Amino acid sequence: MKVSYNWLKEYVDINIPPHELSDRLTMAGFEVAGIEEMDEDYIMDIELTVNRGDCLSITGMAKEVSAILNSDFKPLLEILQLKGEIPCEINISLQNPVLCPRYTARVIQGIRVEPSPSWLKERLKGFGIRPINNIVDVTNFCLAELGHPMHAFDYDLISAKDIIIRQALSGEKISALDEQEHELSQETLVIADQNGPLALAGIIGGSATGVTDNTTTILMECAYFLPSSVRKTARQLGIQTESSYRFERGVDPQGLIRAQDRAAGLILSMCSEAKISNIADYYPTIIPCIKVLLRIERVNRILGTEITTEEMRDILIRLGFVVEPIVFHTYTLEVTVPSFRLDITREIDIVEEIVRIYGYEKVPVSLPSLTSVASKKKAQIVSEKAKDILCGCGLNEVITYSFLNPEMLDKMDGRVGQAALPVNNVVVSNPLSEEGRLLTHSLIPNLLEVAAWNVNRGVGEVKIFEIARVFFRSDDKDLPVEQEHLGIMIRNEGDKVRWDGEKQKGSSFYDLSGILHALFTELGIHEYELKEIADEKFHPGVCAAIMVGNEKLGLIGQINPNITKNLKLSQNIYAMEIEWQKVIAFVNLNRKFTPLPRYPSVTRDIAILAKDEVPSSKIVGVMQDAGGKLIEDIRLFDLYRGEQVPEGYKSLAYSITCRLPDKTLTENEVSIVHERIVKLLEEELGVRVR
Repeated sequence: MKVSYNWLKEYVDINIPPHELSDRLTMAGFEVAGIEEMDEDYIMDIELTVNRGDCLSITGMAKEVSAILNSDFKPLLEILQLKGEIPCEINISLQNPVLCPRYTARVIQGIRVEPSPSWLKERLKGFGIRPINNIVDVTNFCLAELGHPMHAFDYDLISAKDIIIRQALSGEKISALDEQEHELSQETLVIADQNGPLALAGIIGGSATGVTDNTTTILMECAYFLPSSVRKTARQLGIQTESSYRFERGVDPQGLIRAQDRAAGLILSMCSEAKISNIADYYPTIIPCIKVLLRIERVNRILGTEITTEEMRDILIRLGFVVEPIVFHTYTLEVTVPSFRLDITREIDIVEEIVRIYGYEKVPVSLPSLTSVASKKKAQIVSEKAKDILCGCGLNEVITYSFLNPEMLDKMDGRVGQAALPVNNVVVSNPLSEEGRLLTHSLIPNLLEVAAWNVNRGVGEVKIFEIARVFFRSDDKDLPVEQEHLGIMIRNEGDKVRWDGEKQKGSSFYDLSGILHALFTELGIHEYELKEIADEKFHPGVCAAIMVGNEKLGLIGQINPNITKNLKLSQNIYAMEIEWQKVIAFVNLNRKFTPLPRYPSVTRDIAILAKDEVPSSKIVGVMQDAGGKLIEDIRLFDLYRGEQVPEGYKSLAYSITCRLPDKTLTENEVSIVHERIVKLLEEELGVRVR
């Protein structure tokens, strides 16, 4: 929220410069993101927490500044209750008092719609609101000054002079002031007349009864709507307004009459011939102020301080609380919470109010006592070790949101600009934004967004990983199925010369498979293999399933060129995604140490000719079976296609190491093993020695 320093000074005696005030506000829980100098004024951009709707106005912030600086709060003017000169000829019908506990309205005749005076325009601009005309600007000024959203209807356009606060009918529509037509659900609260909706309660007015240059009589509305109702409707319709922003956080239900009189007074100052009516106030059940019992001893025990009762009482009174001393068991003070502080409901809330004004910097520092430390579960141990291994491989851990942008899903499906049709995706019923409408079912889309963000800012090499949960829709359960996945992505554009003159090579499938090998080796998973498979996220022919026995753990490969093209990235991006719970089941962190071998090894090389479709893993498996316990290691050191190799074939060269733990191998024993390997390769795989 933008707050004018000069405007604040009209309500509070501020004897410190803007930057020092911003520091004091930040320490009291109101972070100042920045200060902008504008026309001999300073505009502070204050980031408010969602529970402090009372501070979304100048007077709300002025009361806080008054308490922080221990300076008197002085209202700019005392708003007098204006007596109606004409009757308020309007019938109010409230069908759901739970969604609208209080509704007030006032008729003002003989107005002129014209540009606002310069002082009013400047005040609104300093608050970040665009001036429109004097009537609309008055409602926005009351919103900025008092924190009460108001709306002016063209009184002559209201059918039968009836105001009906009700829930919308199924299929009902409204053309709003944002020039959009919105289809309403039965949960939407509307302000209506006999002909249909006039406004979305607490959000935006309808264009049919909006104030125009021809308007001469208005109905001024000021109400208190249930915050959850406004929040739900705003999210469903994708509308965010200054009014909804405040109603979602809660406004003062006792301040409506004051806002009505302030608005009427401002309109009379600009339209002297105007006449106002009395206020129609529909308030069936008065909302009482909350009373909280406060234990002085508990406050100091929680904070580790020695604040006196009088100091606490003074702080609370400065914040607008009514404080009465009592003697009731261990309680000392009875605190009546002001109606504008909807966030205060418990004793601990009062404790927080005391400490933020007293000063967090005054709270003594001490370490908490630790009686015991819970042992970690296997999943935690494995995840922490995996992160260490991956960081050791040169990767950086990232943390992304659990939401998936539908636009990203379009790009992943190769249907840019079309609405994604989720099949197994979990759709959020009440998303915070359109970008967060889906829960992610794969880590790869979000990792691609991270890669694209970095590449677009000149980062050539991207090596990232994330361990996080993904979500799948379940037909059997109300809640989605959650799985923990590991995602890894590497990208190096290559073709660049390093500082030492060496040419930098781009990423390859083997770089990523090497990371996988390092990870699985350290986790004690040795019996795994890669089997070629097809998947729409990966490049055809450069994708493999990660298998342990018959269990598929995940996928590894090059990202599909269509996807990288949609993201305007180069094609050399490689990724893998693993179902982490399955991996944990195969992890063996036990280490068995054996003595160094006493007897020498014998190494033989073998060069073979195999068809392209025969994977190296099968060749190695046959060699292991043929050699049995004599084979200590098999390493592929050469792959060749070209001259002297028939088309459709490849030449492979392996180094085979043999050793026995209890004696030295003879030449004859090694030759027998070698001949057996050659024979089995030819019989089982059709492979012949070159």
